[in-house]
Amino acid sequence: MSVSDPFPVIQVAAEEVQSSPNYRFENADREGQFSLVLQRTIAGAAWFRDPNGTRLVASGHAMLFTHNESTAYGYPTDATEPYRLRFISFSPSGIKPLFDRVRSDFGAVVRMPDNSEATALLDEIIQYYAKRSFRDRLHESELLYRLFIALYREQVQETRTTDPIEFGHHYLKNHFRSPINLKGVAQKCGICREHFIRQFSERYQESPGVMLRGLRLDHSRAMLLSTQLSVQDIALASGFTSSNTFCRAFRLKFAQSPGASRP
Repeated sequence: MSVSDPFPVIQVAAEEVQSSPNYRFENADREGQFSLVLQRTIAGAAWFRDPNGTRLVASGHAMLFTHNESTAYGYPTDATEPYRLRFISFSPSGIKPLFDRVRSDFGAVVRMPDNSEATALLDEIIQYYAKRSFRDRLHESELLYRLFIALYREQVQETRTTDPIEFGHHYLKNHFRSPINLKGVAQKCGICREHFIRQFSERYQESPGVMLRGLRLDHSRAMLLSTQLSVQDIALASGFTSSNTFCRAFRLKFAQSPGASRP
């Protein structure tokens, strides 16, 4: 399979029940082809270890790992309940950047509750795999991409109550093309504008306004280089309220007008 192939293949998808401490894997020692794995706990718990430490993966959570890294997982020695799990193993083609982004932003153990969209997609994939009823490779790839996009979105939403500043950070990155303002973003986070700006600036070493403007300008510059849309259309598509505001901000950052930056 070509390294540039954008269509991942599901290698294994199944449900298991484990109840022995002998159920233990060191991923650095795994043999066979390189795989990405999502493993969700249905009941009981497993332990998972990575460089950040060892923690339980309880019901409604999932672990994300690969078969060529220094992580491990298994059945807890003091457990009293069987560990029931569902998992999928799949090739990294195309989807590894999204898999890595979930782990880098939220860690290798993530929330995946029973009623979530991501869980429904995982169960759907397992059902299709068991029946060998995927329409084609594009169908299984589509489901995998949808699963990880849903999983990412759900982790973002979780931070709304657990860490409103992080939620605001993700919200800016995901909505910068819309005509949002910092007062509205702070309201989404459930905190006041002043507190949001102060805490955000301390954590990320730049103000949310600077980050928002930078995201919009970088996006607009890419559009200028790759499309023939008018400056007005690019300004609006990048989240600016007017072409005049856009042009002033563009000159300040790139020391030239939007029109002059075109090839």
